[in-house]
Amino acid sequence: MTTARALLAPVTATLGTVLSTVLGLAALPLILATDSHAVDWRGNVSTELTYFPEYSADRENWKSRASIAADVEIFHDFSDEVTLTVHPFARIDQRDDERTHTDFRELILTTTGDNWEFSGGLGTVFWGVTESRHLVDVINQTDGVDSVDGEDKLGQLMLNLNLFRDVGEFQFYLLPHFRERTFAGIDGRPFVGALVDEGRAQFESDRGDRNIDGAVRWSQSYDYWDVGLHYFNGTARDPLLTPVVSNGALLTQDGVVVLAPRYIQMEQVGLDAQGLYGDLSVKAEIVGRYGDEIDNHVELVSGIEYTLVGVYERIDLGIVAEYLWDERGDEATHPFQNDLLAGFRFALNDERSTDALLGIIQDLDGGATTLSLEASTRVFDAHRLSLEARHFANTSDDASFAAFRDESFIKLDFSYFF
Repeated sequence: MTTARALLAPVTATLGTVLSTVLGLAALPLILATDSHAVDWRGNVSTELTYFPEYSADRENWKSRASIAADVEIFHDFSDEVTLTVHPFARIDQRDDERTHTDFRELILTTTGDNWEFSGGLGTVFWGVTESRHLVDVINQTDGVDSVDGEDKLGQLMLNLNLFRDVGEFQFYLLPHFRERTFAGIDGRPFVGALVDEGRAQFESDRGDRNIDGAVRWSQSYDYWDVGLHYFNGTARDPLLTPVVSNGALLTQDGVVVLAPRYIQMEQVGLDAQGLYGDLSVKAEIVGRYGDEIDNHVELVSGIEYTLVGVYERIDLGIVAEYLWDERGDEATHPFQNDLLAGFRFALNDERSTDALLGIIQDLDGGATTLSLEASTRVFDAHRLSLEARHFANTSDDASFAAFRDESFIKLDFSYFF
């Protein structure tokens, strides 16, 4: 296996890079040169305003910021079997230079047959069924500067083959280039008491970000259940963060400790399952992670969502409960090692498509409480107003959340869709 990967590494890395470059250069001329009726596109431009009621701990940085963003998807069918998807994204931020960035979420060519599909280029793949965390979602890297919830992803260079059979769908991924996680800069918020220097990134693999990663997934539906199993081998998307030592002392910038990200090699096996029984949905994600530089462990998120349809004649009310667990306990590299989520999802079913999600995550060990509210409604015909608010409470005695004690915020987003 090692010998085969070593032989294939330069070939696949070169092929992936060439494919992505060719697609990037050729996409716009190809689309413009073809019949406009063969091109579908959609997108939005948005203005975002964020307010932090308090200054960050030990820093008088700022309490408010503004940003603008554009998110566009372009689809072109060269034929019934060949499709090109181009999905650029860009944001300009008032405060944080690191949050001002561009990315191709997708730049991918897809060809299909009777029972197969093959794609190459930059793509975005989502796996997962739970609300609070997506343990099985291992293909794409998180865009850590665009949002704090981990839902935004960077485009991943890939070759992907999907086979559709009676016994299920089989997905195969070859991932020839790794993308590092993005982090807020020295002027960014939420501010967690340290600065991650992406330029000091380290890799367990001697190939660095050119390590050849791979994944395979099988999924199938059985009566009430949708089930997926996967295996991943490659560079972990979640980095380990360690303080940088220089001349025997911790390195700091503007009085802030500098951290270096280290990306280890890991194997991950996982299961995601969702059962639908009328208005009741049962969900679970479980993964085992193994490697030479990782504490071999199991993580779990499981829960239910029950929907009350027609409350006050037209409101749909979803009741959500999930449990988050990590076998490592206090040694986990994230704060959700023994936590409980409870929430309510509202869909008003009105002309403005108003919806909201109110949630609370309670740390059962350290005692920290995270309150969140996400809501949106359509304004006029093509505009949407969204609200996101997060409040971090009882963090003083909880080491996992202590850095967030002054980072509660309220964010408004006004978007125009076209």
